[in-house]
Amino acid sequence: MQPVTKNKNESVANVLKRLRENARLTTRQAASIVGVTHTTISHFENGKRAVEGFRVEQMVRAYGYTMEQFDKIAGNKTVLSFKDDCVSMIGFMDDEQLAAIRAVMSQMLRRPKGQGVIEIKGDMSQEIQTN
Repeated sequence: MQPVTKNKNESVANVLKRLRENARLTTRQAASIVGVTHTTISHFENGKRAVEGFRVEQMVRAYGYTMEQFDKIAGNKTVLSFKDDCVSMIGFMDDEQLAAIRAVMSQMLRRPKGQGVIEIKGDMSQEIQTN
């Protein structure tokens, strides 16, 4: 792997393309590893399509780099919004995966006894005070 030099404030798209090229992968090879089409890789790299945070991380790792290296190259100091990233990922899940995630989230939202419990009913979350 050749070293990648940093150009200040370089766009995510440009960095992804440079990392892929340094990994000596074609867009078709990268697409196969990441699980998207080669057209999608091209659109990401040309800025024609926004790249979700989880997809950036997936591509960076597929190209043999760490997110820390990516952030340094891109000139980033802040990381992505976890909420926005999670919402993006949900859009790619099927009903079975969503049911599993919902169960995990439901458990995470439970509070210690006496401090209220968040009950999830259908699509609505509601806090019920238990005193």
